[in-house]
Amino acid sequence: MPTRRLFAVSAALAALLSTGVATMAHAAFPDRPIRLVVGYPPGGGTDVIARLFATQLTEKLKQPVVIENRAGAAGMIGSEFVANAPADGYTMIFTASDTHTINPHVYPKIRYDARRDFTPVGLAGFLTMALVTNNSQPGNLKDFIAAARAKPGSFNFASWGIGSSSQVAMEAFLAASGMKMTHVPFQGAAPALTAVLASQVEAFMVPMTLAEPNFRAGKLKLIGVAAPQRVPWAKDIPTLAEQGIDSDGSIWLGVLAPAKAPAEAINAVNKALNDVIADPAVSANLYKNGFIARGGSVQDFNTYLQREFERMGKVIRDAGIKAD
Repeated sequence: MPTRRLFAVSAALAALLSTGVATMAHAAFPDRPIRLVVGYPPGGGTDVIARLFATQLTEKLKQPVVIENRAGAAGMIGSEFVANAPADGYTMIFTASDTHTINPHVYPKIRYDARRDFTPVGLAGFLTMALVTNNSQPGNLKDFIAAARAKPGSFNFASWGIGSSSQVAMEAFLAASGMKMTHVPFQGAAPALTAVLASQVEAFMVPMTLAEPNFRAGKLKLIGVAAPQRVPWAKDIPTLAEQGIDSDGSIWLGVLAPAKAPAEAINAVNKALNDVIADPAVSANLYKNGFIARGGSVQDFNTYLQREFERMGKVIRDAGIKAD
């Protein structure tokens, strides 16, 4: 083969190989499974919602979205793991307000920076909280506040732990209403609710999924929904804001990635999240688990996180909440 022709063939082959390598290097995200970490045990509220989303995201992204539970330390073990994971977009966390916007203000020895070490990906939605009281209390907010003020220092409220979203939501309500109550922490939502049902404590800020069935059964009083709007599956129950106390105790859930994760991955997962939420059948299924899907852009979620971080910090500082 003449030298000139050999050179041309070699150049063409090199160009073809170079194009192939470039195509492989820039394969569209995702081209392999995505690990979605949950910092809570299997079967818990966050885990159940995360798995519902993971199933739908797998369909939208055309790659498996695999849940990996890394529970412990109030969700902080999972968050620390993701904060230190490779920032390639293939490890993300499905997390909640407790871990990301509450814990950094409560735990002095937290080993990650909630704002510096993560990149917002997308808001999934909210678990709605409600203020409940035992059956010996009045059935409306105005009379309950009057009863508590008539006996200063004698009313107690339950939570599922020091620094939990349950305590913080109640402290925010107390600050907004000007009430004073004593905090009684329990090891979980179930024993806290049992104490309310047994009239051992006066009040509890609890997810609607636990509040409504017990209210319908006549086991407790449901004073109001701690959210901006009434929930779709219980439209007869007014919000606290409608009754004069603007207090939002909603627990947000969403997806975060390690800092400096590629924009391509963030945008792809954000789009998939919004596509999932736009499906009426999916939203209806989430309603059954007490979850209101929301969605929105990456920037919307980032703005919301910054606002919540500051809001939660003020509530926690004002209430003097600290954990070891």
